[in-house]
Amino acid sequence: MDETKSFEKLKEVVFDKFGLDLNQYKENYLKRRLAVRMRSLQMNSYEEYLKYLISKDEEFNLLLDKLTINVTQFFRDPEAFEEIEKNILPDIIRNNSRLKIWSAGCSTGEEAYSIAIMLEEISENLGILNYKYDIIGTDIDENVLYKAKLGYYEGRTLDNLSNERKKKYFDFNGKHYIIKENIKKKVKFLKFNLMEPFKPDYFNIIFCRNVIIYFTRELQNKVIGYFYDSLKKNGIFVMGKTETMLISFKNKFECLNIKERIFLKRE
Repeated sequence: MDETKSFEKLKEVVFDKFGLDLNQYKENYLKRRLAVRMRSLQMNSYEEYLKYLISKDEEFNLLLDKLTINVTQFFRDPEAFEEIEKNILPDIIRNNSRLKIWSAGCSTGEEAYSIAIMLEEISENLGILNYKYDIIGTDIDENVLYKAKLGYYEGRTLDNLSNERKKKYFDFNGKHYIIKENIKKKVKFLKFNLMEPFKPDYFNIIFCRNVIIYFTRELQNKVIGYFYDSLKKNGIFVMGKTETMLISFKNKFECLNIKERIFLKRE
């Protein structure tokens, strides 16, 4: 089998296993991520790696981990969180008795838990006791979802957390900072593929940052359309700083902050 056919067959095998359509990823990105796994196994051809993948079931999860970018931190891009905290969420909280928020492509859960911490602090500052909210974090990678549900963290992922926040929202066991139960119980993690529609007219806010940049333009268009459908009237959509709203959505989203990529759903 030549390399072109082996590459196509690889994509078919991954789709059959996970329902993940690798044709929707940018080809150069996909080949770079495959190369990482192949180098680690000292393999030089797609045909060789394909045979290995089929024979080793655990390799599927290792490959999926490489295909889905899981670089994340608490309060990643702090300026975006500051803008949302100061100028977006207070009015939304005042006008809604309960919020539903989606962290799409949530990886190991830092973004979802950061949103929960932010909501706790804003509602406290507004003098609202026991404010109700539900956060759903979704990812296609079961390994990262397992870590998110555990809520154990260490290392650089904590760099943007002040000591005050660590003490208030985490327990420390000598090695790991562990999300406290009062925060953890408000965040639910689910396996979900962004290439499919999800909960129409349901969310007040959707965060999907630094995920769709790796998708083809066709898939970006489809996924942003699904996000639009999932948002309630006047819902907020937050993208990553390196991502761009497609021109086809200029009449569906109003830009609230171009630098921080924050958009309002238009009806």
